[in-house]
Amino acid sequence: MNYKILTVLAISTLMLYACSIDDGEVPVVNYEVIPVVSVELPQAFTFGQTHTIPVIFDFTNNCQQFAGFEVSSNLNERIITVVASTTYTDCEEGLVRTQRDLSFLAASNGTYVFKFFNGLDVTNQATYLEYTIPVEE
Repeated sequence: MNYKILTVLAISTLMLYACSIDDGEVPVVNYEVIPVVSVELPQAFTFGQTHTIPVIFDFTNNCQQFAGFEVSSNLNERIITVVASTTYTDCEEGLVRTQRDLSFLAASNGTYVFKFFNGLDVTNQATYLEYTIPVEE
C-alpha cells in the first residue's frame, strides 16, 4: 500500500515539475520615451483629410525598437511622444537616426497645436518642439 502511495506522489511531483513554463530565460522588455529630433509639418492642414507627418528621432542603441506613438489630446492640442521597446541583451551603443510617420486627421476647424516631446531640461522638466498649424477648408 505504501509503495503505491509513494509511486503516485513521485509521478505527481514529476508531472507538476515538468509542466513548469518558466525556463529561466524570459526576456525583459522595457518601454522608454525617445526624444524627437525634428518633425516635418505642412504649412496648413486641409479639413477632413488625413495627413502624414514624418517624425525623426534617434535610438541610442541597437536593442531599441519603435513601439509606437503616444498621443494625448486636449481639444485641439496634441502632445506626441515616441515610445520604444527595449530588451537588454548585448546592446551596442550608438545613435541610429530613425523616421516614422504619424497619421493625423484634421477633424475640426481652427488651429492645432502640436507638442512633440524633445527631452528633459536641467531641472528634469519636459521640453517640446511646438508647432501651431491652421486648418483650411
